[in-house]
Amino acid sequence: MSFEIIVKPIANFKEIIIHHPQNGMQISICTKGGLLNSWMLQNEKINHEFIDGNDFTNSWGNFEMNGFKSGKMSPFSCRLQNGKYEHSGQEFTIDKFYLGAHALHGIIYDALYEIESTACNELEATIILKHAYLGTDKGFPFPYTIQLIWTINIENKISVQTNITNNFHHEIPMMDGWHPYFKLDGNIESNTLQFNNIGKIIYDKDLLPTGIIQKDTEFDNGKTLSGIHLDSCYMLDPLNPICILENNKFKLIVHPEINYPYLQIYTPDNRKSVAIENLSGVPNCFNNKMGLHYVKPHETFILKTNYQIIVK
Repeated sequence: MSFEIIVKPIANFKEIIIHHPQNGMQISICTKGGLLNSWMLQNEKINHEFIDGNDFTNSWGNFEMNGFKSGKMSPFSCRLQNGKYEHSGQEFTIDKFYLGAHALHGIIYDALYEIESTACNELEATIILKHAYLGTDKGFPFPYTIQLIWTINIENKISVQTNITNNFHHEIPMMDGWHPYFKLDGNIESNTLQFNNIGKIIYDKDLLPTGIIQKDTEFDNGKTLSGIHLDSCYMLDPLNPICILENNKFKLIVHPEINYPYLQIYTPDNRKSVAIENLSGVPNCFNNKMGLHYVKPHETFILKTNYQIIVK
């Protein structure tokens, strides 16, 4: 039995539902933001939701203050100090969203994407979305095209590849990231988190990197999240970059595949979910240069990560 793809209007954009009627697997991707807003799987005749997503029933709503759930962070992720940076001898100041003194999570998290193509068969389904950023924010006047290739397969594995093409006549700075909130049940206190890293990025009080990288083995062998509050960034072990979140019923595997060497973990105060964020660079990398990538004219910067749910 084949996957099915349904496109329907929601508010002023579209919701793309990919469904497999045999096993109840279903994801929802929105053309505004290009984001994954729902991931459901049927187990023991019960539908389980693994994404802490957004309520877009009426409109985009207060997406920023609700935590940028599942957001695409481009051309920078997390905080950019005072919204300022220098490039090619010129200083730029971002216009988009600020939290306190610092610009946050890029400028295209609310962009409208067009559906380039859809395809499905018995084994997998794929949708391709595209957005052309025209350099409209004076703090980033460099046009580029972003293409998102979302795929889900019969093994309940989701992959998303990001293709960023520079349409400017000089090289441009680029950082990229995703901001999904994952949940296995109603509370993360009994969840175990495991990943290997080669250093923790030490932040200051504004959650900006200090330049210090500290050895950290806290999650090497897995650790329950009971009472643990995180808003931290790590350099993943390149030989084993996988991050695992699990409870007694489900295991979530986050596997960055191309150009996501950093991992940001955030636990919201409501304790309902965990943000597991694949990043191409560290916060404020437009200034500290840690992981900053320069995309040459007409070059395409490719990034890819994967998510998989395993039922125990």
